[in-house]
Amino acid sequence: MKSEPRAERVPTSPGRIYERLFGDNRAEQRRVLAVIWASVDRDRVVADLGVPVEALADDPSLGASVGLVRPAGEHPIAVLEPYTEGRLAATLARHGEGPAGEYVEAPVGLDAIRAAATRADLFIGRPVDGPFGRSVLVLSRPVDGPHLVLVERPAGTIGR
Repeated sequence: MKSEPRAERVPTSPGRIYERLFGDNRAEQRRVLAVIWASVDRDRVVADLGVPVEALADDPSLGASVGLVRPAGEHPIAVLEPYTEGRLAATLARHGEGPAGEYVEAPVGLDAIRAAATRADLFIGRPVDGPFGRSVLVLSRPVDGPHLVLVERPAGTIGR
């Protein structure tokens, strides 16, 4: 008996989660707003980087406070420190400090993301106001990451 190839059960990176949601044809258009860096001490990480930090709104989806740094020639880095026993705390407990996911601009609206998640056999969290605006967390397994947070495009960005 021959079986059809199965979809990857658990995507292994934010890029793979994005591809599963929106297809390979949109992967090239993926706009990373910031790389998520998990830390138990955000101030120490920022001091080690030696670049100015911009305080952003908390991320209730990951249970973390957020500071943004913009190293020259790299994606911005959102340095997150947990304020609750949520997903980011699970990431730190399992993997320690370091890269933990991405904030990515959503190519479609939040309703379309929900439909895409259903088709891709993935789940998304409830929409929240996060550090980059209205967003949803893709609830992939395991809970310790990698994390993909899709951020709704602000009004007036069509055609940019």
